[in-house]
Amino acid sequence: MDEHTDGGRAAVGPEAAGDPPLVGRDAELARVLRAADVPSPDPVLLLLGEPGTGKSALLERAVRRAPAAGTRVLRAEGSEPEKGLPFAALHQLLRPSAAEWDGLELAGERREVLRAVLAARSVAADGGVMAAGVAVLELLSALGGRRPLLVVVDDAQWCDRASLEVLSFVARRLAGEPVTMLFAARPADTLPVLGPRAAALTLGPLDAAASDRLLDLRPDRPVGRLRARILAQAAGNPLALTELAGTATADAAGAAGPLPLAAHLERIHAAPLGALPAAARRALLRLAALEPADSPAAPAAVLADAGDVVWAAAEQAGLVRRTGGGPRFGHPLLRSAVYHAAPFDARREAHLALAGLLGEEPDRRAWHLAAATALPDAAVSAELERT
Repeated sequence: MDEHTDGGRAAVGPEAAGDPPLVGRDAELARVLRAADVPSPDPVLLLLGEPGTGKSALLERAVRRAPAAGTRVLRAEGSEPEKGLPFAALHQLLRPSAAEWDGLELAGERREVLRAVLAARSVAADGGVMAAGVAVLELLSALGGRRPLLVVVDDAQWCDRASLEVLSFVARRLAGEPVTMLFAARPADTLPVLGPRAAALTLGPLDAAASDRLLDLRPDRPVGRLRARILAQAAGNPLALTELAGTATADAAGAAGPLPLAAHLERIHAAPLGALPAAARRALLRLAALEPADSPAAPAAVLADAGDVVWAAAEQAGLVRRTGGGPRFGHPLLRSAVYHAAPFDARREAHLALAGLLGEEPDRRAWHLAAATALPDAAVSAELERT
């Protein structure tokens, strides 16, 4: 662990002893750790990235480093089931400090608003979000006056609206305060404006070298065709690389369809399917059942077969992009989630439909017929042999 002195305070280097490396995230980690310093060059920093890109891991490094730098941490994590509960995220954030409030220089009415938030009582009589924002700002400033303060909010896209509005009110007024705020959220979700001093850091996919290095760190590192499939499907997503390498078997390298995801990743990426009409889900499954070896014209055929209204719904849900060559999944993990979230009968129908669309390519037609067959079939085997 590297240490250096900064303003008379011990500062800890980016990688603490015992921490597993965050492969391919050196620059991002350095930026987050700089932001976590109080006072900070980025008093408000928003991490944006798709699920599995490493937002939570970066925040965790900042949290674990904070005590050695003399910084206190208050943290909250958005929860989808609590998104409709006013001030649920603030409750997480403020409750650990509640015993100290009477010893702080807070106006009496501010304490009452803070207690109302913790007790899940309405603060409408005190001015609602505005009153809560002023009270929380005063509290964080007072706590930061005792010891530099780092406020961390993960999965902000799942925080309740009232908490987000209060936190954004505070974030826009942190100039000169001994407080830094770190947020993490998915890029497609709309968050309140965090103010002109807020900076954003977007986590993209790992490059090819970092993806390879991450797989090489595994004791059971994949090789050959399976490795190539994992790299292609994960498309630089660190969590997907790790989990696919841990669950995929050598036998899966030649199996039909994309490699299956771990249950929680499949659930995250398949979530938008539930709101789509049946025709859109059926079209998406056909698109997911296509293989790279299929004709480049196949996606266009799938597009024409489904119709514009169907693909518009899928595109609006963030699952596909439409290009001149037909629809494409926004990320290969979406393809896997769509394919494996469907029951076998639905996947079978998709492969049979593709076999019909690929009638002029006997080898690909035969491959999809085989993928639609649960048990050995002499006719399908004969067609495969002919190709």
